Amino acid sequence: MIHLRPFRAWRPVADKAHLVGSRSFVSYSDEQLQEKLAGNPYSYLHVIHPDHGADAHLTRDERFDRVRRKFAEFVAEGHFVRDEAPSLYLYEQSRQGLLSRGLIAAVSVADYRGGRVKVHEHTLQAREELFKDYLRITGVNAEPVLLAAPDAHDVEELLEAVRHTRPAYDFSTTDRVRHRLWTIGDPAMIAGLQERFLRMDALYIADGHHRMASSARLAEASGSFSDDPKAWCLAFIVPEEHLHIHNFDRAVTSLGGLDTDELLAALAQVGPLTPLADAPSAPPAHGEVGVITRQGWYTLRLPAPFPTADASERLDASVLSAAVLGPVLGIRDLRTDPHVKFVPGTQGPKELERMVRAGEAAVAFHLRPVSFAELKAVADSGGCMPPKSTWIEPKLRSGITVYPLEE
Repeated sequence: MIHLRPFRAWRPVADKAHLVGSRSFVSYSDEQLQEKLAGNPYSYLHVIHPDHGADAHLTRDERFDRVRRKFAEFVAEGHFVRDEAPSLYLYEQSRQGLLSRGLIAAVSVADYRGGRVKVHEHTLQAREELFKDYLRITGVNAEPVLLAAPDAHDVEELLEAVRHTRPAYDFSTTDRVRHRLWTIGDPAMIAGLQERFLRMDALYIADGHHRMASSARLAEASGSFSDDPKAWCLAFIVPEEHLHIHNFDRAVTSLGGLDTDELLAALAQVGPLTPLADAPSAPPAHGEVGVITRQGWYTLRLPAPFPTADASERLDASVLSAAVLGPVLGIRDLRTDPHVKFVPGTQGPKELERMVRAGEAAVAFHLRPVSFAELKAVADSGGCMPPKSTWIEPKLRSGITVYPLEE
């Protein structure tokens, strides 16, 4: 049973929507950030980063208060307007044959605390507190949690009529992603969508574990419940078919005292090691990984997981760590070891090859993407995915729909 709530979003005016929406703040390098801030006065980055980096002398609360004031400035200047009636929002991203379409809504934090919004990742209390304070002081939430809905065909059927109407926004960004957004204000349509979600057993967090946890902390700290905006979290809910899960590869900068021949001999003791003529053109089969060394590409068959292994331990990334990264290369903790680099699978095996050829890595391992069924199994079992197991799309833009935490 999943509870949805429509809300009166703050949204950029139509002629500036393509300029306002920004990628996550942490996805920009310092140079890129300064370039964006200097070249686009309407970017939501100005709200997130109002002092352009000159805020080291401020306390956390002071920095967050400046975010609040900058958002109010954007509203006063007419860059944002608030919808008159509570609405849900159909949002779509499309790029190079990839399509993600789903519903932007407020999701009850009680469903999260009740285990109906399921997790596959541990969160850090310090980050939860940081984001909780951010929400409390700024009064807005502009970054939706990405949730996946299994077996959501009845929701898609109901939304089919909406997507054939004229969208409120239809624009493309410089990363060649087309964005479309429709406002759903019809009470009957909203009630129909809410009823369908009430029939769902669970949603699954694909991205935004800390944001979800922080919203729950805010609700508890403020004593919020029922229809109080602080008892809800901004979310983008996509059917599982619209969630695109890519792999995260591992590039290792040190062989732990081995040379390449010794490494290959050690890998051959782990499982069958087959040379390849070139970089793989398809993802490895389940239970296999691609390996690139200075002597070329190989396929390594991993050992089968123990019969008692849980859903997380059965993932290829977990088996690779247990059978190779730990015993062969001495990498015990992926979170802290400085010799491991994580490479998004969207960059492809050729990027791993380039890194090895350029001396940026001594060896790299190419993993198959985790399936949604595997992610779901880990979450259903209460387990935790290995670090950097998934690169998930869509990557959402901040500032397209801003959820107000104050009426």
